Parts: sequence; structure tokens; C-alpha cells
Amino acid sequence: MRYRRFGNSELQVSEVGFGVWTIATDWWGVVDDKAGLVHAALDAGINFFDTAPAYGEDGFGERILAELLGRRDDVVITTKCGYDIHAPRMANQSERPQDWTPGGVRRQVEDSLRRLGREHIDLLQLHNVRLDPVRDDALWDELAKLRSEGKVRELGVALGPAIGWVQEGREALQTREIVALQTVFNVLEQEPGLTFANEPAVREGRVGMIARVPHASDVLSGKITRDSVFAPGDHRGHRNRDNMLDNFEKAERLEYLWSPETGRTIGQAAVAGILAFDGFANVLPTCLTADEVREYAAASDLPLSRDEKSELDDLWSRNFDHTDRFVMPLKSSV
Repeated sequence: MRYRRFGNSELQVSEVGFGVWTIATDWWGVVDDKAGLVHAALDAGINFFDTAPAYGEDGFGERILAELLGRRDDVVITTKCGYDIHAPRMANQSERPQDWTPGGVRRQVEDSLRRLGREHIDLLQLHNVRLDPVRDDALWDELAKLRSEGKVRELGVALGPAIGWVQEGREALQTREIVALQTVFNVLEQEPGLTFANEPAVREGRVGMIARVPHASDVLSGKITRDSVFAPGDHRGHRNRDNMLDNFEKAERLEYLWSPETGRTIGQAAVAGILAFDGFANVLPTCLTADEVREYAAASDLPLSRDEKSELDDLWSRNFDHTDRFVMPLKSSV
């Protein structure tokens, strides 16, 4: 496992991280051995664990991480703020209401510290932030106070849900003191990640980016086929059908990245491909089994060659020689 820093911070994290989302919810399938996944991550050299109060009910995503990691100090823990987890969802998998008031965010941070059983949060990310809180000086003053009090070490922004949030991300990079920006990014869906990577804060090394959905909803994992049918509530089923077919067909042009000579699986190629882009410090694969954790973690030691990355860039510039059936709209709060 190789390691990178978030910007100029002291947070040195494994190139491949562990997302607690799948062991805290059943929105990507059922995980039978939650502890096994976390232990596999630690054994593979993963030291970066991403969770949030909104994962599961009543902060379960934080509580289970505390249960499985204890107080060990050789890990980097990131959690998030923004959602009022005590407010009901309007629908089964819809977002909860957000509370970005300074007092509300302070309460959220203190609740997270209690659930995590820790004295500080290594990286606090603003969860699915919108433009108003990005521009709210009172909120950022409160976040600065939480840092000065030692309750938070560093700040970041996690964009979502889904893909987009270009203005939100750019303004956060341009106007706020953050060290990390999390966004949907994979070798088939490189925007708006490339736009963010070209911002001076990232280009100059002050902010490191985190990629989630690195396997394009499993198109690049080898775990599903064009004909796969997902259970009700599975987030992969929210994908537009034509978009999934487009991605499967584009992926055929990338088989050189996982040919037998490379030693990579398709899932490892997807992770290694992201790590070949400047600006990305960490990839968060979506894992359901310990074998998947081990497989994707090993991608850190299977980097792309210069020629492989050059060919990937060329294929992207030509849309993989493909005519899309469906163009994914970019979400925005504007």
C-alpha cells in the first residue's frame, strides 16, 4: 500500500480507503461480515476510514466504526456534518433535512465525537454541501473555532449526492481553507473531477481529492453484467439504463488496462486508473466482501504506466469512440 497526503496537512492516508457506507446500510447489498471487511482493510494497509452520521440509523456508521476500531491511533478517521439525522426522511432513501447553522454543526460534531469515542475528528467533511453553506461566513467561523479547540484537525467538502455540484466544489476550493474534496470520479466519468483537479488549490497541492463510485456503479468491477437486475432499494438500480449500457460499451475500449500481462483485475484497473490522475489522494471503493477489500487495496501497487495513462487520456478525449444514448446531467443547487 502506498500513501499520500491531503494537501499541505499532516494527514497521510492510504491511496485506497475504506467507505463505511456499505457496512452501515443495505443500499448496495447486504454485508454479512462487517468486522471482516474492516479487519481486511487494516491488514491490507488501509488507514483511511470514511463514515458519516447519516450512514444508517442514529449514527450507526460512526458507532460501528468505533466498535471495530476502538481507540487505535494509527488510523485517519473522517466523518461529516450537515444532516439532521434526527429528522425524518421524506421517502425511504431520500436525503434528511440539513442544518448548517453554526450551533447545529457544533452539536453534530460533538455528537460524532461521542459516537466515535474520540477526542478529535481527523477530517471533517461538509456532507453534500450546497452553495449557501459554502458562502456562509458564520458557519466557517464556527468550523475554525472547532479546529482551534482541537475537536477537528482538518476540513473538507464531500459533494453529492450523485454527480455534479460544479459551482459548489469550485467555490469551496477557491474561497475556503479545506484540504480535501470528495467527488464522484472514475475513468469513464471524469467530469466534474477534471474541472476540480484543474483548480489552483488542487493543482498547487493545497487540496487532495477523494474519488468515490470508482467502479461506475460496478460496471468496472467485473461483478455485474449488462443484464444484471438489482434488488429494490439498491442504489445501482437508480442508474439510467442507457447510461449503464453506454458505460459497458465504453469499458470495452479499456480492456488493455486489465489484460493478463498487466496483472490487474478490471476492478484493480479502475482504482489504479484514478490514482494516475494528478490531484487525487485517495480512492473509496464500494465493497461488500473482504475479498473485494483485498482486491481493490492491491491496486495501489499496480500503477498505470505512462503509456497506459496517455492512451486513457486519448480515449477520454474521443469519448471512447462512442456515441452516447444518454448524457448524465450534473446536479447543482444553483
